[in-house]
Amino acid sequence: MKKVEEAKNIVLANAALLNSVEVSLENATGYVLAKDIFSTIRIPAFPQSSMDGYAIRLRDKDALLPVQDALPAGSSKKITLLDHHAIQVFTGGPVPEGTDVVVQKEWVVVAEDSIRINANHLEAGNNIRVPGVEIGVGELAIPAGTLINSFQVAFLASLGILTVDVYRKPIVSLIITGNELVQPGNQLMEGQVYESNSFGLRASLKKAGINQVKISFAKDSLAETEDKIKTALEESDMVLLTGGVSVGDYDFVTSACLNQGVEPLFHGVKQKPGKPLFLGRKEKKLVFGLPGNPASVLSCYQQYVLPAICKISGMKEAKQVFAQLSQSYEKKAVLTFFLKGYVENGIVSILPAQASFQLSAFAEANCWIELDESISWFEKFQMVRIHLFQ
Repeated sequence: MKKVEEAKNIVLANAALLNSVEVSLENATGYVLAKDIFSTIRIPAFPQSSMDGYAIRLRDKDALLPVQDALPAGSSKKITLLDHHAIQVFTGGPVPEGTDVVVQKEWVVVAEDSIRINANHLEAGNNIRVPGVEIGVGELAIPAGTLINSFQVAFLASLGILTVDVYRKPIVSLIITGNELVQPGNQLMEGQVYESNSFGLRASLKKAGINQVKISFAKDSLAETEDKIKTALEESDMVLLTGGVSVGDYDFVTSACLNQGVEPLFHGVKQKPGKPLFLGRKEKKLVFGLPGNPASVLSCYQQYVLPAICKISGMKEAKQVFAQLSQSYEKKAVLTFFLKGYVENGIVSILPAQASFQLSAFAEANCWIELDESISWFEKFQMVRIHLFQ
C-alpha cells in the first residue's frame, strides 16, 4: 500500500491539464484564465470627476463664480472653462478643459446663477481622475492562472471584454456498483440499502463547478462493470467508480479496469477510511476506484479526486489549515486517519459515528481531521491538519 502523501503525489503527477476553451464573460465565474488579458482601452478614458460639484480654476477659489454650464455624466459636449467661472459636473462625468480642481457641492454656496466656495484646503487635482489612472492601453488586466470571480467579471466588463479563454472543466462519469443498492423513493427489501454515493459525489462535483456529470449503475458483474467503464472512458475526461474495489468475490472494478486497458497506478493506501482506493489511467484520463462505504467515498473524493480536478482545470490546491484538538485521541492502527470533525475558532472536535458506513456525523461536521500515520496518541490541544469541506 502507498502512504497518503505518496498516493497524492501520484495523483497530481498523472493529472494532465485540459485544453482551453472560449466562454462568454457571463459564464466565466469559477473558471481559470488560460491566457493573460490586456486592456485595449484606458480607464478612465477622459478627465473624470469623482464628485458631484463644480469645476473651477484653483486661482479663482475665493471669487464669486458665475455658473457657465453643466456637464452631466455621459455628455460628449466639449467645453472650455472660462476664467472666473465654474461649470457644474457630476460623479463619473467629464471635467471641462481648463479645470484644475473639482469642488464637491457640499463645500459650495449657491447664490442665484453663481457660486461661492466655502473650503479652506483645496489643492490642484482634487476630485479629478486622471485618464488611465486605473489602467492604460496594453497594460495587464488579469494574468493567466487566475480563478475568475464575480468582481473580476465586473472589471473585465468595464474593459469592454465579452469572452475569455479558460481551461475546460472535466466531464466526469460516475459508475455506482452494487447489487444491494436501491434509489431513494423506492421501497427497501431485506438486504438492500439506499444508494447515496451518486448524490454525495454529484453535489461535491457541482460545488467544484462541474456540471457535466454522467451517472450509470452496474450490478456486481465483471461484464457489466467492463461495459460501463468502456462507455465512460469514451464519453468523459475522468471516471469515478464506487464499490467493488476491494478483494471480495464480487469486487470486479480492478479487473474490469485492467481489461479495458486502464494502467494501474496504485491500489491501496495506508489510510482509514478508504484503504482499498484504486487509481488508474488510460491515456490522459484518470480512473478512480473508490470504496463503497459513503464516508470513504467522500473522504477519498476530497483527498484525491478534488486535487486532480483542480489540477486539470488549472486551479490551485486549497491552502493547508491547522487547528487544535478539543480532546485527546488514541489511534489503534498504523494508518493515516481521516475523521469527521467540527472546527470553530481554531478548535476542532472529533465527532461520534466515525465508521466508514456512517453518515450521521455529516449533519454537524464541517471538516476532515487528518491524524498522521506515525502517531498513535494525540494530546488535547495538539495541533493537527484539517481539511475544510469543499
